[in-house]
Amino acid sequence: MSDPERQLDPLAALLQRAAQLSEAERVEARAAFLRRVDEEQARASKTRVVVRWAAPLALAASVLLALVLWLPERGLGYVVEGAEDESGYVRVPADHPAAITFPDRTRIRAAAGARLRIDETRNESGARISVERGRVEAEITHTGHSDWRFVAGPFVVRVTGTRFELLWDADRERLEVILHEGSVEVEGYAGSGAVSVRAGQRFVGDAQARTLLVSDTAAHDSDTAAHGAEPAPPAAQGQAADVAPAPPEAAASPEPSSPEAPAPLVAPPSNKPSWAKLVSQGEFRRVVQEAAARGTQDCLASCDAADLNALADAARYVGQNELAEQALLALRARYAKTAGSRAAFLLGRLHESRGAAARARTWYETALREAPSGAFAAEALAGKMRAVQILEGPAAARVVAQEYLRLYPSGVHAKTARQLAALP
Repeated sequence: MSDPERQLDPLAALLQRAAQLSEAERVEARAAFLRRVDEEQARASKTRVVVRWAAPLALAASVLLALVLWLPERGLGYVVEGAEDESGYVRVPADHPAAITFPDRTRIRAAAGARLRIDETRNESGARISVERGRVEAEITHTGHSDWRFVAGPFVVRVTGTRFELLWDADRERLEVILHEGSVEVEGYAGSGAVSVRAGQRFVGDAQARTLLVSDTAAHDSDTAAHGAEPAPPAAQGQAADVAPAPPEAAASPEPSSPEAPAPLVAPPSNKPSWAKLVSQGEFRRVVQEAAARGTQDCLASCDAADLNALADAARYVGQNELAEQALLALRARYAKTAGSRAAFLLGRLHESRGAAARARTWYETALREAPSGAFAAEALAGKMRAVQILEGPAAARVVAQEYLRLYPSGVHAKTARQLAALP
């Protein structure tokens, strides 16, 4: 064996050891390697001794070690039982369920006929699971740094450690999440914000009707037993549900009133959390109950903008659309300059969820007129596009679609806009 070959033997052992390092050890080794490079460069500037084999081999060792240290993080492995795993795509047979087990004892059970895609795994922290259709039950192990995400259509369920059921109806674009233990945070379609859901609660998000609803699981079970199965949303009952009623009455005019001097703030006692905090924690029904205890009409006339916003969100999430509309109209009447355009957008979405396309269009146009480049402008324009299609047909909606593509070529609704824009 030649001298170079003999000197290369330690490199193989070095590489084998480096490949077995934990992530923490790898981070420390990277820092040490960079410090060593700096030291060698400083030493080389003082003396330039060339050794026939040592210098090239040292360089090779450094390069190889650096390559190992910078290898991509090893993904969190998993085992699929009862279905084929095709590079992360799990297609569950129609006649039996399947199970996916991870090293941290996290377990996902997929019902027969479900379709899942394991998009990415994170080293010892979690994974991103895309549910294309069907029901899954998940038991997520909390490790202190867990980061699990379940994606279904426009919805993202963020999880640390909990037990829940998730059902995604891809045809109706409807997500249902039932929490048995722990808590999750659900991000809906753009503009809806994040909703916290806790153990004993049920979340239903309808991307077509643009609604979010959180209720107690026990109450939902009682209602279902007493009244039968839950009716399908308007979007699933045929086009008749989309027929728009008459334009908004004068009392609900989208034109903002002249902002009056705000009435004195009626705040909750200092020892209670704010309504905005309660909404972020999923305490929607409590916000509505506290508003009723204060006097709903008094609150509409005197609560500050933060409380009115929270009340509107809480009322929407528990299905009290009339109260939500009153709170949004109060925002526009009393805080037109600061909260008017957002309230107009939410009113558009509220009426769209009711199938009132004419009113929805009016409010979306108001939001665009008042804040043409605001945070909700893209969603308001998409809402107008949908309303125009219902009211005047695809040809009229094509003009709005072209405007959407001009302003938001990579927007969430670009695919729908391109389909409309391509119509003759």
